[in-house]
Amino acid sequence: MFQLFLLLLEVVYLFLAFKSGSTLYLIVAIVLGAWWLYELNKDVKKRSEALLNETVQKVEQHPHTRYIISPDYLSALMLDEYSNTLRILEREHTDDDFDKKEFDFDELYEIAIVEDGTNVALTSKGGVHGWSLIDGGAKVDVHVNEMDELPEKKEKAKEVKKLILKIVVDDLSDPIAEYVFLDNEQEIPKELDEYKDIFKECSKWYQKISVIIKRHEHERKIQDVAIKGWT
Repeated sequence: MFQLFLLLLEVVYLFLAFKSGSTLYLIVAIVLGAWWLYELNKDVKKRSEALLNETVQKVEQHPHTRYIISPDYLSALMLDEYSNTLRILEREHTDDDFDKKEFDFDELYEIAIVEDGTNVALTSKGGVHGWSLIDGGAKVDVHVNEMDELPEKKEKAKEVKKLILKIVVDDLSDPIAEYVFLDNEQEIPKELDEYKDIFKECSKWYQKISVIIKRHEHERKIQDVAIKGWT
């Protein structure tokens, strides 16, 4: 209400300034405009903080050791190392409760960083005879890309609209789970610090889940060797 009052006053003084040619009226209108913008930004920040706090409370109701919340507060990616569980929380509107998808660590088969539909990093248990499900059946040259050496394309796009983590999971009805780090209508340059920060965070989660995939693959191999030894 106060913001509306300031805006109306600004309009009145702008009208008076153009009507009379008075510099004083124009200065008052500018001051009122600046005050209105300040109050508006303060209100937006307050509502954003309230929404973040509310979202954090809902997310933290789920067991976790670490998590990340999307900028639009509509999804969250969580790891619970005590129960060996990965969770993805999603909702359509900020007033809704989250729907939950959860997978045991040994149900994770592949993970990829995908920029505008192109894989820029992939970790896999090997897929089916070396084929990547994330690529829609594309052949993987190696079973696993080193996690600390993200592969580079010869011709990389300089701008990006969408950055996603895609995870192949043991779920026949929906075998590819996604967590979106960036989804813009307009492309943004990769050289922007904003994108570099987003990609860095995406890479951290890629590396964490890659470690989980390889750790459980290694444990399964040990179990298989042990079983063969018993027989």
